[in-house]
Amino acid sequence: MKYILFSLLLLPLSVFSQQNADYKVASIGFYNLENLFDTLDTPDTNDADFLPGGRLLWNTEKYISKQHNMANVISQLGTELSPDGVALLGVAEIENRKVLEDLVAQPELKSRKYQIVHYDSPDERGIDVGLLYQPKYFVPLGSKAVPVVLKDPKTGDKDFTHLRRRTDTRLGRALALTPGR
Repeated sequence: MKYILFSLLLLPLSVFSQQNADYKVASIGFYNLENLFDTLDTPDTNDADFLPGGRLLWNTEKYISKQHNMANVISQLGTELSPDGVALLGVAEIENRKVLEDLVAQPELKSRKYQIVHYDSPDERGIDVGLLYQPKYFVPLGSKAVPVVLKDPKTGDKDFTHLRRRTDTRLGRALALTPGR
């Protein structure tokens, strides 16, 4: 299986105490899950190729295998710096929230208790983006899909996820994902 990992950013976050400085490390990453579609026909989604009778002959066995393989890779991200692995993971090319729910329920990821931020995209192909996060490192204060009008007529309108966040109060500085927030 081909894995594309666009970036894995490691961000050391400081925890300050009165007598000495301790450090806590959290990993942030992004992973293109390359058309992570379920096998169900979803209305208003162009998922015909990913149905059992579709061009790719997508079936439950292939879906479960892909879920396992993706979970295996994600479970290893950032573990050289933290046994908790990646604290925040942006994901692309997913069909819907259910595929992310299935992903975080995989045995390799279940103990990390990932939570999900996801919005259905207006993308005509039915491809969405999302965010997985571990609440012990990151708690969104809110989120919303923000439409972005692109000038390229071939790509059409897209959206992206906007988050407000809160980090562990022991951390010396909040993680800024949105400038000026």
